[in-house]
Amino acid sequence: MATKPAYLRIAETLRTRIESHELKPGDKLPPERELVDQFNVARMTVRHALDVLQLEGIIERKRGRAGGTFVRALPPVVDLNGATGLAAQLEEKGVDIVSKLLFSGRITPPRVVAAAFGDAETDAELGDGASDKVYAEERVHYADGAPAFSETLYVRPGYEEGYAVSSLTLTADRRPEAATLREDVVTPGVATDVERGRLQMAANAPLQRVTRKLYEGSLVVAYATIVVRPDVAQLRAVTRF
Repeated sequence: MATKPAYLRIAETLRTRIESHELKPGDKLPPERELVDQFNVARMTVRHALDVLQLEGIIERKRGRAGGTFVRALPPVVDLNGATGLAAQLEEKGVDIVSKLLFSGRITPPRVVAAAFGDAETDAELGDGASDKVYAEERVHYADGAPAFSETLYVRPGYEEGYAVSSLTLTADRRPEAATLREDVVTPGVATDVERGRLQMAANAPLQRVTRKLYEGSLVVAYATIVVRPDVAQLRAVTRF
């Protein structure tokens, strides 16, 4: 079996110390030179390990006389497969959520959305298939006054009035018996230029991206991309047996 790179082993060790509360939120990590001596590695290896933890949102680096590397307070956990959406769950945890609508109207959907909606029935509804327009909304949601996550939603033609499209749950509103499945795909990534501007993130800042589909039977009736700052929420999926 291949041995893990040294920087990953160091990151795991520090992560374990944080998760076990040996290092608590607000605690300052040892200086890089001490970590170099402790793990008997090069300084670049230590920096690479700290980069990993920073990308995960576990630590933060501060400059100046009082600077250093500090353990961050872990953001609240929200359930992706819960009955309520991200915004509602954060509000239940005492976070003040305010939403700003950036756009609503009919647009030509991106290729991936058109493909998700594309089938014989959709082609009949749209007339010209993927080249026709669908209803879309774009929003930024603020947590305690700071931009926290954004949402881009597309709704299958003919279903615009049947769903609470801004709820981040894509849960049936006037047709609660109709929706049969909600599918989420979560991928870590780096913010695009547009996302950095909307969420006030630094260049190459990490984020959590959720691609969400709502089905009625075999039909995808809504498609959303939700982009979440990692310092706002930890995304969790629970399976019960």
